Amino acid sequence: MTFSLKALVVLAMSATVSGEAKAFDAGFFKGRHVCDGVSTLDDWEFRPEGSAFDVFFRKTNASSFQKLELVAQDTEGGLILVDRRGRPWVAVRFGQNGDSLQGRWLTGQGKPQADCEPFTLARSESVKARIDRLFGLLGEARPSVDTARAVAGEQQTLPPFDLLPDLDQQAYRQRYAEAAPTFWRRFYDAERKRLAELPVDPPAARSQVVAEMRAATSPALAPDGSLDRNGAARQAALDFLRIVADRLAASGQPLEALPGDTVCERIATFGYLDIERLEWAVGLPVEYWDRPFTEDLLRKAQSCKDGRTVVRLLSQSYPDIEKRRKAALWLHEERERLLALPLTLTSFRETNGLQLGGDELRRNGVTRMAHDRFIGVPLEPRRTEMEQAAARELREAFDGESLKSLPLNEARSQCDRLVGTPWGNEALSRLHKTCTGMAEDYVAKSVRQVFQEQAGRIEAAPKTFAGLEANDWFLMGTSDVRGIYPPTALVTEFNGKVAEVRTEAVRIATGEVDKAFAAADPLSDATASPLLQCGRGMIPSHESLRPLVQACQEGSRALAARRDELRCQEALKASGGGSGLLDAAIRPKAAAGNSFRVRQLVCEAAKQKVTVTFPTSGMLWWSKQYVEARLPAERGRDQVRALRWLIEPVADAKGEWAISRLESKTGEVTLPFPEDSLLPCLARQSLCR
Repeated sequence: MTFSLKALVVLAMSATVSGEAKAFDAGFFKGRHVCDGVSTLDDWEFRPEGSAFDVFFRKTNASSFQKLELVAQDTEGGLILVDRRGRPWVAVRFGQNGDSLQGRWLTGQGKPQADCEPFTLARSESVKARIDRLFGLLGEARPSVDTARAVAGEQQTLPPFDLLPDLDQQAYRQRYAEAAPTFWRRFYDAERKRLAELPVDPPAARSQVVAEMRAATSPALAPDGSLDRNGAARQAALDFLRIVADRLAASGQPLEALPGDTVCERIATFGYLDIERLEWAVGLPVEYWDRPFTEDLLRKAQSCKDGRTVVRLLSQSYPDIEKRRKAALWLHEERERLLALPLTLTSFRETNGLQLGGDELRRNGVTRMAHDRFIGVPLEPRRTEMEQAAARELREAFDGESLKSLPLNEARSQCDRLVGTPWGNEALSRLHKTCTGMAEDYVAKSVRQVFQEQAGRIEAAPKTFAGLEANDWFLMGTSDVRGIYPPTALVTEFNGKVAEVRTEAVRIATGEVDKAFAAADPLSDATASPLLQCGRGMIPSHESLRPLVQACQEGSRALAARRDELRCQEALKASGGGSGLLDAAIRPKAAAGNSFRVRQLVCEAAKQKVTVTFPTSGMLWWSKQYVEARLPAERGRDQVRALRWLIEPVADAKGEWAISRLESKTGEVTLPFPEDSLLPCLARQSLCR
């Protein structure tokens, strides 16, 4: 398509938009054009109103579009698309029925650009429909290679979001930004799983898994159509290659490299070359490159465009390649050894869950990544099988235990002995956790059994005070389970089961206590019986036992009061004091006003086993009155210990006496306070020891 000078003049003078363009329906056109040998993607929108074209274009390896807003104008040679300043950009012509556009890019003078080829754009569905179709592919739950290939193709020709309806543009951008990366991660995971699970026997199955892997490692199977520019896609392709190669090697059917006569073509797809990219180009992991294979690759690579780079890379990397090959051979031998072990707890524990230790790996120059590749992942099915067998052994071990052989507080520590200490080992940590769960089940089961037995004993026990006392007062006792307290639900269940018999036993025991206290002799030694001692805190303060506790406390107080009264009467009688003296009061000194009653002194002293008497001497006007306190004998000694004070009537104070002086002291009497304080101390119910 060429344009004459006359056509340019007409163009410059024209102010009328194209009538031809208005004859066709609005719509979208897509395709590509080539300038200076570089392919450029085109997405255009045509609107008849105003004969307007929104022209978007980008290079195939670019992520953003350039945009031109153009208007079609008629010329003798066809339509010219110009911008608002009148600069010509493209000469176009509608195809039959408007289903295509044929065009040529122009210079600013309206001449065809010499380095740009004529192009044709095809009418397409709307940009919204195209992106909706892509979203449908991106939503596949377990994407196949075909789906990934289709997605990669759609992404490489993704139209601009600016051609969507205005209200959809932002939402679609956000949705795509989330859906696309998620799709590829899902595809990589699904493909790894497929290649790890597809059968490799018989030969037909082997061929199928190799074909699946080769398809999944094709150079264009990446979000931007290039493994070279996308690290995640390149790593996934290497994973696919290694999974299949390792499985085939383990089955005795090694993977063959790709044809050597195409290696240069595959190397040329990379702008930068390293061992991993070369591994993909060869189609065989470096762990399977022996010396003859590497020398053959060296010869073939010399004819490549980047042959010198490949030769230098292989020369420098060969020591590491050989090291990786030897490590893979050793790991293969270790894998076979581990696979031959019996499915037992001992095997699982001693091999750390079918894994090699760090010291072993360091001695053999093996990286953790290589271990995971050749031992960790491939043995996962066997590891799971062995772990399940080990778990069964653990279950049998706990099922064979009892409270006598395995106390409840030692159940969890049993796992350290049976499984060992995980120390960051995932497989052992998992089994240890399983064991801990079993230990907790054992504890829960044993606790329930203990309390069920307790409930049975309570139901069968006599509903009496003695029956209550002999059976933990019909309460849940934890002594049998070494202090492990049961869960709330079990406590509720236990109490519900024994509540009725406990209530009945408390009722009967309360009657027994009332009768025992009513019939008790306050001065008899028989008060040591359990019934009469029940008020001394021997019964737990449980709500259901409150009636019995109250009966014991009230009975104890009443009995003590009766006992004190009887002892008081006996002490008063034995004191030798007449009624006048016993009704009197004594002052520590004649001038002191804080007197105490004689009766109170005698009775309170008796409670502390101190005998108070009132001896006299002389007759008539020469008669003297004394008060004597005989202290209880010290343990192991029969010596009498007594203090005697002279007391005299207080003048002008009828019925009061005053201590005059300490008259005598018998035996060794040592008090922690002044001797004159003893009588006031006894009278005020203090503990005077």
